[in-house]
Amino acid sequence: MLDLLTIVTYNAVINLVIAIIAAIAWWRHRQQKDIIYWLLTTWFMVLGAVCTSMTELLPYNILGYVGGTIYVTKTGFMCLGFKAFYGQSHKLREAFYVSAPVLAVLIGASALDDPSPTRISLIYLGSAINLALCAQVLWRAGQGERLPSGRLAVFILAVYAGANVLISPLAILYPVQFVGRIPVSDWMSYTSILLLIFNVLSFLMVMVLKLERSGEIQRQLAERDALTGVANRRTFLREAARLEKAGEMAIAIIDLDHFKVINDTFGHKGGDDALIQFVARVGVNLPAGAVFGRLGGEEFGICLPGHDRNAARGVLEAVRDAIARMEVRSDNHKFGLTMSCGYTVTDGRIRSLDAWMADADMGLYAAKNNGRNCVIAYRPEMALCVMATPATGAASPMEEPSRLMA
Repeated sequence: MLDLLTIVTYNAVINLVIAIIAAIAWWRHRQQKDIIYWLLTTWFMVLGAVCTSMTELLPYNILGYVGGTIYVTKTGFMCLGFKAFYGQSHKLREAFYVSAPVLAVLIGASALDDPSPTRISLIYLGSAINLALCAQVLWRAGQGERLPSGRLAVFILAVYAGANVLISPLAILYPVQFVGRIPVSDWMSYTSILLLIFNVLSFLMVMVLKLERSGEIQRQLAERDALTGVANRRTFLREAARLEKAGEMAIAIIDLDHFKVINDTFGHKGGDDALIQFVARVGVNLPAGAVFGRLGGEEFGICLPGHDRNAARGVLEAVRDAIARMEVRSDNHKFGLTMSCGYTVTDGRIRSLDAWMADADMGLYAAKNNGRNCVIAYRPEMALCVMATPATGAASPMEEPSRLMA
C-alpha cells in the first residue's frame, strides 16, 4: 500500500491540475465571482496538501494550525462559489465562518496531553460543516433554477460531507503514529484517497453545472425576446399551435397605442422602458397557464387555454385596465400608455394557426379604428366586410367598428 506522504503528494499534484484548469477558466471569465471563489478553493487545496507533505521541514504544530485552517477554509470558498453561481447574497468573510472557530479550538487543544487526535478530528468536522452548507445552497437554489445535474451535485456534496463526519472519530479511535516526523496511518491513507475522489467529483459537478447554465442561457436567447424576456415570436407560435390542438383557447393580439409618438418624444430608451414595464404589468395580470410573447415591435400575443369568449374578455379587459392606469417611468420622464386588443376563440374546427391569428388581427384593427384603448372580439361579419369591400364598396370593419364590437 502507498504510504501517506506519497498519497498526499499525489493529492497535491491532482489538485494542482484542477487549480490550473480553474485559473484558465478565471482568465477567460474574470468578472464571474463564482469562478474566482472556486479558483481560490483549488489553490487552498494545493497549499493544504503541500503543508501536509512538509512534515520534515516545518514544526508539526505549525503544519497542524496552518494546514488544518487551509483545509477547512477551502471548503468555505467552495460554498461561496455556489452562492455566487446562483446569485445569492454573500460576503467574503463567510469563507472563514467555520475555519476561524476551528483554528481557535486547534490552538486551545494544545492544553491536551496529546492534541493531535482532537485537531485532526476537528479539521474533518469543520470541512463537513462547510460541505453541508454547500449542499444546502444547491438544494435551495434548485427550487428556482432547475439545472438537470443540480440534484446530483447536492447528493455528491452531501455524501462528501458525510464521509468527513464518519472519518473524524477515526483520528481519536486510531491516533496517527509518527515515525520520526513522518505520519503513518492506514485509515488516513485509505480515506485520503476517498476524499480526493469526492473532491474531484465536486469539481466535475461544478464544470457540468456551468455547462448546463451556459446551455440554458443559449436556449433562452433562442426562445426569449432579448429586451423583455417573454417568449419571442417563434416560441409563442409554437406554444400556441400546441395549445390549439389541446382544446378550446383564446388567442389575442395586442398593439401599444401611438408607440411611435413615445419613441419620437422620449427616445428609444423611453420606448424600451415602456415595453419592459408593459410586459411586467401584463405578466402579473395573466392567469396560470397563459402564454405571453412578443410578436415584433410593439405587438404582443396572448394565449389563454381553456377560456371561452366571456372568460377571455374578462382577462383581457383586466389587462387593458391595468395598462391604462400604469405610469411608465424612464429617466426623469413619466408618461401613460394604452393598448388595443383583438381576440378570437378557437372552436374545434380544423384550421391553421395562421387563420386563427388572422381573426384576432381583424379584431385588433377594429379596436384601433374604434379609438384605441379597447378590446374587441372577432366576429364573422368582419371577414365578410373585408371580402365585400373591393367589389361593392361596403364599409370595412375599420370604417364601422362600433357595430362589430363584442
